Amino acid sequence: MTTTRSTDLAEVLSEAECWEALASVDLGRLAVRAGDDIDLFPVNYLVTDRLLYFRTAPGTKMIELTAEPRVAFEADGLLAGRRWSVTLKGIAQRLSSDAEIGDSGIQRLRSLEPSTKWNYVRVTPSAVTGRRFRPTR
Repeated sequence: MTTTRSTDLAEVLSEAECWEALASVDLGRLAVRAGDDIDLFPVNYLVTDRLLYFRTAPGTKMIELTAEPRVAFEADGLLAGRRWSVTLKGIAQRLSSDAEIGDSGIQRLRSLEPSTKWNYVRVTPSAVTGRRFRPTR
């Protein structure tokens, strides 16, 4: 893996490293605008071809995404013994065709929450950034 630059505390990840890290876990946090406020939701997700996909039930999240599709997403984890955090900003869009849904692979994604989730959403990123944290002694 190659990083683009480093500081005393963290290494800035390349875009490829960000996607590798995102693909290594399946739970993150989705931030959506709710009028003058922001809501944050935990979501199970997957990445395919540098796009992020998640499922959601009807409700607040879908209503807010429909009103304001600009979102931020964050996931973190442990990869190769080092902590990392990746942030993605982009546009969320509900998938509307069976072909899009099938091609995304989202139907294979298992949810931690048992409710029925028939809304399939793709986030097309405008920016992806990440850091890997150096171990402390």
